Amino acid sequence: MTQRGLLGVLLACGVALAGAAELRVPQHPGASTTIPLPRDLGEGIRMFRAGIASPEFNAATCASFLNAIYDNLWRAAPGHFDLAAAKRDAGALVRAIFEAKLDLRRQLARLEGAGPVPRDCVTAMRNTMRASLFMSEYLAEHFVPAAREARVFAGGEPSLLLDPQFGPALALQSGDVLLSRGDAFVSGAIARLGDVDGNFSHVALVYVDPGSREAFTIEAHIEIGSVVAPLEKYLTDGKSRAVVFRHPDAALAAEAARLIAERVRKASAGAGNIPYDFGMVMDGPRADAELFCSEVASVGYALASGGGLQLPRYRTVLRMKNDAFLKAIGIAAEASFAPSDLEVETRLALVAEWRNLGKTQRSRMTDAVITHLYWAMDERGYRLRNTTGDALKRDFAYTTRQLPLFGALLEERFPRNMPRRTLGMMLALDRTAEAMLARLEQANAEQVRRTGIAMTGAQMQAFLRALPDAVFRDSFRPAGQ
Repeated sequence: MTQRGLLGVLLACGVALAGAAELRVPQHPGASTTIPLPRDLGEGIRMFRAGIASPEFNAATCASFLNAIYDNLWRAAPGHFDLAAAKRDAGALVRAIFEAKLDLRRQLARLEGAGPVPRDCVTAMRNTMRASLFMSEYLAEHFVPAAREARVFAGGEPSLLLDPQFGPALALQSGDVLLSRGDAFVSGAIARLGDVDGNFSHVALVYVDPGSREAFTIEAHIEIGSVVAPLEKYLTDGKSRAVVFRHPDAALAAEAARLIAERVRKASAGAGNIPYDFGMVMDGPRADAELFCSEVASVGYALASGGGLQLPRYRTVLRMKNDAFLKAIGIAAEASFAPSDLEVETRLALVAEWRNLGKTQRSRMTDAVITHLYWAMDERGYRLRNTTGDALKRDFAYTTRQLPLFGALLEERFPRNMPRRTLGMMLALDRTAEAMLARLEQANAEQVRRTGIAMTGAQMQAFLRALPDAVFRDSFRPAGQ
């Protein structure tokens, strides 16, 4: 891989922490101080950390500062950064990016202590955190190619990054909140469903039995509802990313896990698992009669705190110009607890961040496909539609899952409370996204063959938008056609 090629990857992947040709540190709205960004990537990260630690970084200026970094990246001149130094210092740079994220969370907590934080500031922080994760992955993928760990939370840096105050080794505790990302299209759809894109699609709560010391996760799955399962299953089911968050009160955290585990087990032993909440509704007298994944943690901590701790502090707004997709998959809430909301939840500490570097590139490609689908729905009025084959599968699954003979066979994929329309939409999403991903992977492989570098996020979006409509017309086309 050429240095120029690697530079293109780092500059165009949509990453922010390295900055751009310059950093602008606002002193107040409408004013800024210009800080030239050195060619050394490490120095750029140090300058970013100094910028957010300065007195000028406050609730009024944070959005403009972070957005300037995020946006100016795309205007940075090729050749600006010293890639030889980046390759030499890759491990230290990955660590520095993680520490910068910890710094940014601390600054958010500081701003919250002074009063309400504007939503545009929180959004800018989320965008920066998402970009920092991608930058870290790009550095690790291209400069530390041997780092591949499939077991969740296994290995050392750059696969596993741990806040030293919780180290030197990661030890999960009862009440820890686990944030993760799979590589299925439904994972990408959940991660990007809302007003701010996210990196994660699932939340689980750790429960350690106080008697046996056996560790479990408490989770709500689309397929089977809420369950208490051995932690080992979580650690070995093929995730691409996972993060550990921890409440500072260990007793409260343990009680949260115990109470929600007790509720889930009681339901499973009786009428059956608590059904999955497709509406993602968190408010109202029967809001927790059904649970979606993030709601497991939210309800657990609300029970343990007597309602004093309501997660998350910042809910994701669930809104699209073309809301047919949201309605079709059953979402009823206007705002809810999306998994990535935890990234800006400062009442929980970020303990550790892990990724399977053998899967992270595909995860970003899946993100690109889902982002393109949502863009086409919002900006061009496109809708997902069932083909004749999809409709037959949908109707067969919907009917036979109600019968005892077939219900158990289909339950893992098609839960009994999944509406027919939702089931059909999932099939259409899989079909369309799979076809797009296949073409994107082919184009990426060709670029790697020619140039030695993978496609950037911007290149992926440009490629997907150039695909002819006829390719997907049977399952994805404008309304009315």
